[in-house]
Amino acid sequence: MTKGSLRRFSLLVHVLLLSTAWLLGAGPAAADRLDEIRARGHLIVGVKADYHPFGERNESGKLVGYDVDVAGGLAEAVGVPVRLTPVTSANRLQKLARGEIDVVVATLGDNLARRRLVHMVEPQYYGDGANVLMREDSGISSWEDLRGRTLCSVQGSIWNRLAAQRLLVTTISLNSTREAALALRNGHCVGWLYDEVNLLSALASGEWDGFAVSLPTRFVAPWAIAIRKEEGGGPLDRLLGDTLAKWHREGFLQELEKLWNLPPSPYLRKARETWRETDESGEFVCRRDDVGSWPLACRERALVTSQELGGLSAISMAFKESTGLDVSPVYDPLDRNVFLHGLFLTVALSVATVVGSIVLGALFGWILHRRTVVVAPCLQGLCAVLRMTPPLLQLYVFFFGIGGILFAYGFTLDAFSLAAAVLSLYAAASNAVSFSLAADVAAGPGGRLGFSVGEFRRALDLCHAAVAGNSVNIVKATGMASTLALPELVHASTAIVAEKGNDVVMMNLLLLCYFLLVFATVWALRGWERRAHGT
Repeated sequence: MTKGSLRRFSLLVHVLLLSTAWLLGAGPAAADRLDEIRARGHLIVGVKADYHPFGERNESGKLVGYDVDVAGGLAEAVGVPVRLTPVTSANRLQKLARGEIDVVVATLGDNLARRRLVHMVEPQYYGDGANVLMREDSGISSWEDLRGRTLCSVQGSIWNRLAAQRLLVTTISLNSTREAALALRNGHCVGWLYDEVNLLSALASGEWDGFAVSLPTRFVAPWAIAIRKEEGGGPLDRLLGDTLAKWHREGFLQELEKLWNLPPSPYLRKARETWRETDESGEFVCRRDDVGSWPLACRERALVTSQELGGLSAISMAFKESTGLDVSPVYDPLDRNVFLHGLFLTVALSVATVVGSIVLGALFGWILHRRTVVVAPCLQGLCAVLRMTPPLLQLYVFFFGIGGILFAYGFTLDAFSLAAAVLSLYAAASNAVSFSLAADVAAGPGGRLGFSVGEFRRALDLCHAAVAGNSVNIVKATGMASTLALPELVHASTAIVAEKGNDVVMMNLLLLCYFLLVFATVWALRGWERRAHGT
C-alpha cells in the first residue's frame, strides 16, 4: 500500500470513528428525555389554575385538583417529585414546544390537529363532551336552536372550531373561564359553550340560579396527556402510557373522580372495561406488541385514521413539514375566514377610532380654547382623567362594570361600538389639549377662534404632528379590543395559535398587518396635510 493510499485509508477510518461516536453518543442523549428528567430531579407538569375541579388554587394559593393529582402520580411513576406550572388553554402547547414544561396535564382534548403539534400519550386519562350553560328561560331546547346564535367560550377550547363548523354558531372567545362567565352574566351571549363537567361543577356551586345545562352532551372527546412530538415512542412515552394503562385497570382514575366530586364519566367506565379485558391465556388484551405499540382495538379509532390531503392543503402541509412553518390561514378555510374577519374588524375599528378621535379632539379643544364657563373646566377634568387612565382599564370598566349595571335594566353594550367610543375618547383627550394650544397660537394673544372653517384648519395645521402621533398610537392600541372578545386581528391570531400552535407564523403575520395599518394611517394623514397646504 502506498503512502497516499495509507493516508486516505487513515482519513476514512477517522471519519467512520467520529461518525459512530456521534451517533452513539449524541443520538440517545438527545432522545432520552426520561434520563434528563431523572438527572434534573423533578418532573415539570403544566396544569390549569382556573378550572374547577381539575386545576385551581385553594385558599392558601396551592394548586389542587384532579389533574394535579394525576401529575403527582406521573411524577411518582418517574421516580422524582413534581413541579407544577400553571398553563392556559391558549399557551399550554406553546410552553410544551418551547421546553418550559415536560408534560401537559391540562384538560387537553385529543384530536388529529393537535397530534400534528405534540405527541399524545395513550391511553387517554379522561373524557368529556361539550355543553352550554344558558338561562332556563332562553327558549333553546336543542343544539339546532343555537344556529345563528352567539355563544361565549374560552380561547383554545377544542369546542370552538367544532361548533363553528358543525353547528354554524358564532363564538366569542374570552381569555379565561372567569371572563366567559362575566360575559354570559352581562348578556353578551346566549350561553357559555365549554366542557360539560366544568359547567356542571359551576352549577353545583350554587352561584348560577336561573341557569341550566340542559342540552344532550355533544362532541364527546378523550383528554390526553401530551409530551413533545419528538419524544413519542421513547422511554418517557412508554412509562407514562404504561402508568395510565395500569391506572385504568386498577380504577385509580375513577377514585380520583369520586375524590373531586365529579359526575361519573362514561369514558372512564368504558376505558376500565377495555383495559381490564383478558384473553384465554389470562393476559391483558390491551398490551404492547413487539415494537411497543398498543393494539388498534384498544385505541381511539378516530385518532389513528388519517385522510389524504390534496390541492392547496397538500402544498401547505408539505411546506410546513419541510420548513416547520404552518401558514394555516392559507390552506384552512376556517382559519382564513377567522383571520380575514379579524382584519376587517381591525381596519373598521382603526378608521372609526382615528376619525372619532380627531373630530372629538377638535371639538373638545375648541371648547377648552374658548374657556366656556363651567363647561370648559369640567371638560378639562374629563380629559385629564381619560389621559391618565390606561385604555385597557377603561375598556374593562365600561364593558364589565357599567355594562353589568346596564344589563340589569335590560340594556346590552355592543363590543365594537364600545371599543370604538372608549378608544376614540382616550385619543381625543390628547388631541383636545394639542388643538387647544394650537388654537391659542392661531388666534393670537387674547384672541378666540370663531366658527369659520379656515380658522379650524389653521389650528389643525399647527397641531397636525401631535394628532398624527396620537392617531398612530391609537391604531396600535386597537388590539386591546380583544379583551372584550371582539374578534379583531389580535383575537383572531391568538385563537388560531391556540388551535394550531403556529405562533411564529401568526405573530409575524400579525406584525406585518399592523405595520401596513400604521403605514396606511401615516400615508392618509400626510395626504390630508398636503391637501390642506395645496401641494
